[in-house]
Amino acid sequence: MIARRVRSTAFGVFAIVTCVVAARPDVAFAQDAIRKQIWLDYNPRIIWPSGFEAYGDIGVRTELSSTGWTRFVVRPGVRGPVGRFRLGGGLGTFYTADDVVGNQLELRPFQGINWTWPNKRVPLDHYVRLEERFEFPTVDWELDFSVRARYRLQTEFRWSALQSGAHWRLVGHAEGFLTFFGEADEKFRFGVGVERAFVSNARVRLDLTWQIVGAPFSGAPTDEFYIRLRLYQRWAR
Repeated sequence: MIARRVRSTAFGVFAIVTCVVAARPDVAFAQDAIRKQIWLDYNPRIIWPSGFEAYGDIGVRTELSSTGWTRFVVRPGVRGPVGRFRLGGGLGTFYTADDVVGNQLELRPFQGINWTWPNKRVPLDHYVRLEERFEFPTVDWELDFSVRARYRLQTEFRWSALQSGAHWRLVGHAEGFLTFFGEADEKFRFGVGVERAFVSNARVRLDLTWQIVGAPFSGAPTDEFYIRLRLYQRWAR
């Protein structure tokens, strides 16, 4: 049983990587053409007996180049169960320090729905999110407004660690972005991650993600690769 689940999860991860290489063969092995980033996150979460949650992420992201930028993120949210779904929303605040194009403040309200189907040997987790983006360049504070949707598909395999109450988890994920109003680049993400829970209320996750900015089948998309390290902490009320 475990071997079959490992093979199924590994096949899903392989399929994601294959799709990326097929879509962008010109950059699949051209490391100099890929922008490299590091993302660091802290993700606290409080859970009530009803299943209602208050959660969020606090982090910093930076591009590794002489002309790179640094982005600071604070994004609290709430969510709760409604039947077999989980509904939620929140407000993200993003401040980007960029010496090339200028600094920018963004306020990003969001609403989302999450469900798992099928929930069997290899569960598939679906997450659809709508975002309203209020972007303000600090040079003139002129509003740039856009609305976009995101859809993320994720699968995982989890197994117990030797430490009591701990586990390992292998994750494969893909996400697409679609702008409905305003001007914004479309994005596609494909990634894999490894997670380790040290105790029942804390875990660490390392993700490697390939991000395509712009239509992947057009002539001039931008390819980005980022490493994301996340610390999760949970409290029950």
